[in-house]
Amino acid sequence: MALVSVVMPTCDRPHFIRTALDSVLAQTMKDFVVLVGDDGESPDTERLIAELNDPRIRYHRNRPGLGATGNWLDLVRRVETPFLATLHDDDKWHPQFLEEMVEPLKQDADVAMSFCDFWLIDENDRTRFALTEQEAARTGRDILPAGPVEYDRAEGLRLVAVDNAPQPAYAAVLRTADVQRLQVPADIEPLYDIWCSYQLVRGNRGLFYVNKRLTSYRVHDNSATGQGFGDAEDAVFQRILDENADAGPVLDEIRAYWGSLQWARGTRLMDSLASLRPSQEQLANAIPNLRGVRSILASAATRFAAIWHMTRLMRLTKQVLDTRR
Repeated sequence: MALVSVVMPTCDRPHFIRTALDSVLAQTMKDFVVLVGDDGESPDTERLIAELNDPRIRYHRNRPGLGATGNWLDLVRRVETPFLATLHDDDKWHPQFLEEMVEPLKQDADVAMSFCDFWLIDENDRTRFALTEQEAARTGRDILPAGPVEYDRAEGLRLVAVDNAPQPAYAAVLRTADVQRLQVPADIEPLYDIWCSYQLVRGNRGLFYVNKRLTSYRVHDNSATGQGFGDAEDAVFQRILDENADAGPVLDEIRAYWGSLQWARGTRLMDSLASLRPSQEQLANAIPNLRGVRSILASAATRFAAIWHMTRLMRLTKQVLDTRR
């Protein structure tokens, strides 16, 4: 039996999945199998895998499709190895990823997940250096000490629900038994990654940080991240708050971060004049979690169309100025 199963859910992205598969097959650690679950309609993915002709790749097509989370959960149920790692079809690993990430789990049976930092790349494989550094700073991965992650409940909640530092969907290796016990509520689809991290922290499971960039995460318009998560984000944060009502001041940090995501959703909709009502609805949802100027602007823009248009003009002006710098 292999040591690691690489779980790769895919849906009609043969132009990206070849790069993802090549990055797995190029790993310096060879003791793995690849489980590809195809939710798409195009025959190109199956044809590509047949051309690769590698016995370590196990392909199946879902009929009917299972959806993003359903596809991932189906693949997880098929895993028979001690460890598993997810790689989405539009991301890629660096050659030492598995070798370096598996070692902490082999050395310490209490470690349920090892995770690392990562590069951000665009649809043409160009590295987004400034955005990478910005994301590392926002999530605290730039200052998180390498090695076992020490945390109590508040620190654990901060790690996953404010910093969002671990990324089990493309930058981690996990102990299979922990993931196969996972119950994913339907209303959080497709955010199984943050839910997975949260459940590990809630269970006080061991985490290990490898302070290296061993993954390239692709940012592009057709990615789930680029399109936003909307209701699923709200469901995740509401569940975390409800289940940890006695966790203390960290709850205010979680609400503030949640509010910033809701604010971003509402203001992104300002790109289109036709999105006045949906934008106002998102801003109205954000108000309980906002503070300061954003709270005032969201309240006013929700009540008065003229204020919404003014806020939209301010946003567009800032975008133009930012592009000229």
